[in-house]
Amino acid sequence: MNIAHRIAAGGVILKNDSVLLVRYRGANNGTYLVGPGGALEDSENAFQAVVRETQEETGIKVVPKRILFIEDLLCKRYKMCKIWILCEPSHDDVRQTHGAQMEGIIEAGWFTRDQLASELVFPSPLMLCGWKKLVSDDWQVQCLSSQEADF
Repeated sequence: MNIAHRIAAGGVILKNDSVLLVRYRGANNGTYLVGPGGALEDSENAFQAVVRETQEETGIKVVPKRILFIEDLLCKRYKMCKIWILCEPSHDDVRQTHGAQMEGIIEAGWFTRDQLASELVFPSPLMLCGWKKLVSDDWQVQCLSSQEADF
């Protein structure tokens, strides 16, 4: 089987015990939350892509700090390698953007861990480890297990 490949970058953006996420509609009228991000354009690297995508989807400018996770997803139309990058926000005022509307994002905002208890969240390690550990100097890049995605 020969399918297209896609390289994408996503932001893990933490501030005041909250994480910046965007909400999409999923299967069966459900929704899921994911860090802002998307495909790399031909002329950019992963750090440049996460800056552009985060601003397009949330209106927030970020400064990329380091890679946290590498995710391997088998999607319906392509195989995707997604690089999750810890970013520092320049401000915390999320706004609705034209880019978000065009991508089908129905909400963007800051969420506490308690608010995420009954949500489907990506990348999945956000719900499995302490967020303070993600920003610590001893964090090691993790290559996540391959998984199928329904998008």
